[in-house]
Amino acid sequence: MTLSGPPASGTSTLAKMLADDCGFTVMNGGDIFRNMAEDQGMTIAEFATVAEDDPRIDREIDDRLEAEINAHLEGKRESGDTGLIVESRLAGWHANGQADLSVWLDAPVEERAQRLDERAETPIELREREMSDAQRYQDYYDIDIADLSIYDLVIDTGTLSEEGMFQTVKAAINDVQRRSASSVS
Repeated sequence: MTLSGPPASGTSTLAKMLADDCGFTVMNGGDIFRNMAEDQGMTIAEFATVAEDDPRIDREIDDRLEAEINAHLEGKRESGDTGLIVESRLAGWHANGQADLSVWLDAPVEERAQRLDERAETPIELREREMSDAQRYQDYYDIDIADLSIYDLVIDTGTLSEEGMFQTVKAAINDVQRRSASSVS
């Protein structure tokens, strides 16, 4: 499963809820980006600005995610583990139709800025970061991040509660699993 969305849209919250409920393993591209920024002694916004001119940063994130996914899949064969959530802004795009379910979460920028209060990003800074990210994705991968046509499910987390968001995605997961099981039989 892929789980994508802009900063503070609820992807980490949903991933944790699904991991707790279903036992899924979570691979988080945002954590990798934050760790890389911290390693460089930069804020996320500062690091995003550097990443605009240095494609190696995005490629390193992709390489780290791919390595973690491959390690998980190898372990899955050995342990019988069944669930993986790849959480990153481009996870749906990078999955290239291979995920059982691709989900995009979003919420109004003002609400997401409030959620990011502890990171001290204003709505203007958040918009600037998102514009910077969108330009990088276009330049590096020829991806229009605003094109949501690749997602199976798009949810406005400004409308639904955390529980509503969880129940909606859980119902989709259950449906995908039922359809998959019936097509094997």
